[in-house]
Amino acid sequence: MQLAPIFSLSALALMLLLGGCGTTMPVTETAFLSSYTGLSETPDGAARQRRTTLPIDPASIVIEDPEWRGAMTDADLGERVVLLARLKQTLRTEIGRLPAARAARKVRIRSAITRVVPVSPALNTVATLMLIGPVDRGGAAVEIEAIDVDTGKQLAALNMGYYAPVSDLKARFATFAPAALAIDKAASSFAPLLFPADAVAPTLVP
Repeated sequence: MQLAPIFSLSALALMLLLGGCGTTMPVTETAFLSSYTGLSETPDGAARQRRTTLPIDPASIVIEDPEWRGAMTDADLGERVVLLARLKQTLRTEIGRLPAARAARKVRIRSAITRVVPVSPALNTVATLMLIGPVDRGGAAVEIEAIDVDTGKQLAALNMGYYAPVSDLKARFATFAPAALAIDKAASSFAPLLFPADAVAPTLVP
């Protein structure tokens, strides 16, 4: 019996199945955001968001320390600290790339990691050695909002869950690498929401 073709067909079928799963992680309302009213689903269904209708100057933004709203069993203390720090730093980087705007309002950014799905490097290694390929995937869910300091009004918001894409094989062999990718994705998706849709598209600073 020729097993190689069978393994090859099985691997191909599994990779196609995983590829079809997409990167969207279902999200829920965790009560972290000040309001979920008015958030609209993105065309690809990957997130719910609100874009500001008022200009915001990046220089007037204060990014508060992100909060951990996920299960304590999702990650140990050390990993939670690392992931939260990554979220704040990535937000600072992405927001810092936005152009200046004529706006006097002060804005604070609140954010939270609400879910983390780690991967099992051992399981993915065994699956790869069996010519199946990594079968365990991971990611994270993140909620972010911009609040007008003076009025307390929510100006922009994002509620997003993201699984690392099947094409990113390297991330499937480090426990929290997919979660880090998801955090980066959330931060880069949120920053453009700080620019009004009816304004000229911002030219991001490299």
